[in-house]
Amino acid sequence: MESTNNDGASSANPFTLPSDEEVFRMRDDVKRRKDEDRERNARLKIHEKLTNSSKRGNIRRFKFDDSAPDMVNVAQSKQTRGLVAAATATISSDRRREKENMADFIAKKREMFLVQMSLDTKREEIRKLEEKAQLKEEALKKSELMLEEDAVRFDTFLKENDKKAHEAIKKAEKETKAKADRVQEIKKLNQQIQLVQSDMSKLKEQLDDCLKYKAFLDELTPPEWEAEQMERKKKRQQDRLRKKKAKAMAEWEAIRTRALAEQEERDRAAERVAEKDGKTKKKAEKLKPAVASSTVPPMPAVDDMVATSSGEELPMYFQNPQQLLDIFTALEESNLFLIQNSQETEQSLEELKQNYRETKKKMNKKTQVLKQNIDELRDQINAEDEKANHLRQRAMAGTGENVQERMLQELHDKVLEVYQRCGFEADSNPNTLFMLTDLEARLEDLLSAIEHMPEDYVVKAEKEKEKERRERVRQERIAQQTKMYEERMKKSMERSMQAPKKRKGRQVMWRSQPQRQIKQQDNDNHVNDDDQADQQHFRW
Repeated sequence: MESTNNDGASSANPFTLPSDEEVFRMRDDVKRRKDEDRERNARLKIHEKLTNSSKRGNIRRFKFDDSAPDMVNVAQSKQTRGLVAAATATISSDRRREKENMADFIAKKREMFLVQMSLDTKREEIRKLEEKAQLKEEALKKSELMLEEDAVRFDTFLKENDKKAHEAIKKAEKETKAKADRVQEIKKLNQQIQLVQSDMSKLKEQLDDCLKYKAFLDELTPPEWEAEQMERKKKRQQDRLRKKKAKAMAEWEAIRTRALAEQEERDRAAERVAEKDGKTKKKAEKLKPAVASSTVPPMPAVDDMVATSSGEELPMYFQNPQQLLDIFTALEESNLFLIQNSQETEQSLEELKQNYRETKKKMNKKTQVLKQNIDELRDQINAEDEKANHLRQRAMAGTGENVQERMLQELHDKVLEVYQRCGFEADSNPNTLFMLTDLEARLEDLLSAIEHMPEDYVVKAEKEKEKERRERVRQERIAQQTKMYEERMKKSMERSMQAPKKRKGRQVMWRSQPQRQIKQQDNDNHVNDDDQADQQHFRW
């Protein structure tokens, strides 16, 4: 029972007597803290170190400063001290009073002070947290009010937006209806325009026909009648010009007379005013000519007027169909003479054609004879050329026959390769000239086709082909250089693998050739270079 009571008292009272193990452990902790403080003070600088009196003063000041902030904390601390005193009294009454040394007493006081200080600190922190919580609650309330206001404004905005959307839909429907009406009206107007255009095209065709007939009739109109009509037109223009000049002069005279009359009235009024004002009559008369000249308009330039046309067309010469028939009859009679002349001209033309054909036959015969002579001469020339070629081949038979045959065979092979690439089917042994003829014809066809192609496309294709050719040439050059380099390396390796040649005896020295003296020949004995080459070649 005592143990249970002691356990309950110890859990309720924090100031119970510790056990021996706890005492030793607390003493070790105090010693360790002192050692740590000593080491920390040893590491401090001179101005950072404190004395014992300053430390005690700081502790007292810290104690009083903590109790100073407000009266609530002071009351709480007093209440806590009362509780501590009551607990101390209870503990002292329960246990046997034992003598304690000063160090233990100070340590206990110190622990009590630290506990009191930690409680005060916690209360202060709780107070601060409560203030912060209150501030947070106020901020939260303000946020809620702002959210409610935002929600109200958002609802108002949605309502206005819905209203505007409905109005926009109504307006769009109205505009759509108006647009459909305008489209229907445009269709009707387009139909009317098409009808008017069709009528205009019909009338234009009729107008073109009428203009053609008018031009034909104008060509048949006698020039004497046209000259007479032009004279009448000029006379009418002169009459209109004369009337126009007379009208202009009459208007000017009327304006001048009216202006002079008005001027006389103004002069008389001015004289009356001058007499009243006391001015002399001479000064008033000096002002009259200047005023009169400024009020009368200038005479119109009738000489610069030009006769203008009224715009009326000349009347037609043909008023009834009989006039046209009479002209046709006269033209037929005049055409009979022309027909006779044309027949005679045709007969003379036939005679000239006959003479031309006979002359052409004679000239063709002479031309054929001359062509035959030319062909015979060409055959003779070809025969002589063949003889000369045969002699040259015999002369060159000992030296270059195999080389020429090899070159001809290589040329034949290259032509055959190009011939097959162009799409031709090669026979067993086609002739080189025949293949070249086909290639030339194909080339002419391609060139004619290129001429009909767009210029931009041709230029672009030429650039691409030129680029491919350059790339191919570059690759061939690189391959050739690589091959030459490999051959050179192979030869150098072979030379390095060979045993060195040992030279024995004295090096052979060749005799120096005597200096040649070139003799200049006269130009009289100069012959053709080809003849000299032939003479040297056929020399035995």
